[in-house]
Amino acid sequence: MTATLRRTAAALCLVALAAAVSGCTQEGKPSPGASSATPSVSSAPGTGQPTAPAPSPKPTTSPSASTAGLNYGDPEAVASAYVDAYVRQNWAVDAPRAYLKRIKPYATASYIAKLRGSSSDRCDLMCEADKKSGVRVSADGIGTVIPPEAPRTSRSVWVQVSYVERTSWPGGGDGSKAYTVLELVKSGSKWLVNANVGG
Repeated sequence: MTATLRRTAAALCLVALAAAVSGCTQEGKPSPGASSATPSVSSAPGTGQPTAPAPSPKPTTSPSASTAGLNYGDPEAVASAYVDAYVRQNWAVDAPRAYLKRIKPYATASYIAKLRGSSSDRCDLMCEADKKSGVRVSADGIGTVIPPEAPRTSRSVWVQVSYVERTSWPGGGDGSKAYTVLELVKSGSKWLVNANVGG
């Protein structure tokens, strides 16, 4: 009973921390040349991801994985591959929801449906400007850690992910530290992302 209470308290602390750091939601992407030092969050990849410092525990660096060589039995490897797919965007050719197809191998069907239902492929003014400017977004230096205090069962685990979000355009670019906390659940023999808190 005490272990369950500790796990629940740790989960609530992670959610509260992510909510406190994430601030307000900002739709759209930063325009080329503009950079903000304030943390912000959006449901679309590459649009104002949090710029808070990386988590304090020593993260392990996980390489960006493709589905071919991905060890789905390792929740940190799946979390790393998910973040790489989620953040990567080539605005010159990608629609706003192109990330849904890229993250599909790493996420539960219910989570994909939730994201699909809460977003659209409508391209606003910032999106149109990014398309014209040829903006590309990627995640570099992806590091993952499962904090000892994070809730964990044989079917569920929380993973902290830190990375540098790179935004580039012809003639320029910018990078900022970003992070997210992912809940992964076991589906058969695979770990899959079921929630993204703070990113």
